[in-house]
Parts: sequence; C-alpha cells; structure tokens
Amino acid sequence: MKIDAVSKLEDCFDGSIILGYQFDEAWTREWIFRLRSLGDLDYFSDFPRPFFRLRGPDGLQVKGVEGEDNCRAIFPKQGKETLRQAFEGLFAAD
Repeated sequence: MKIDAVSKLEDCFDGSIILGYQFDEAWTREWIFRLRSLGDLDYFSDFPRPFFRLRGPDGLQVKGVEGEDNCRAIFPKQGKETLRQAFEGLFAAD
C-alpha cells in the first residue's frame, strides 16, 4: 500500500493540520492493524462499512473506512512533522 496523493483539507485554529491521504489500494484489515504501532486503534468491524480510528499519544488522529482507498489524518501543532513522518513511513517500507 503506497500513498498516491496528499491534500491539505484544513488548518485548525489551534495550529493542527488536517490532511487527506489517497492510496494506491483500499484499506484492508491487515493494513488497519498496522496502525497500532502509532497508538490506540479502534476498529468497528460490525459497522456496515467497517470504520477505524487511530488515536496517538501525542494527539495524532487517523480515520478511515475498510475497503476505501483514502483516510483523513489530524496532526497536532506540537510535533506535527515528526508524527507525519511516522505515519507516512508506514507506507514507504512496503
């Protein structure tokens, strides 16, 4: 799974940034569970469209739907570049 495109969706008043990620393939359960290395993962497999939400200890949040090829990530003001590199690094290794 590789990142195809990144788009800036919003800047928040608190200095955080919201980015949209487009991937070359859809989210699978395996890829969703890889996010656990970055924080607490909630995975709602019983939803009609299985939803996931990652909450990192430093304020990182990632939300998406299994079977779709995109997600939304919120990077907090403090350490946003480090967190962004950690998130994007998951997709650079494969």
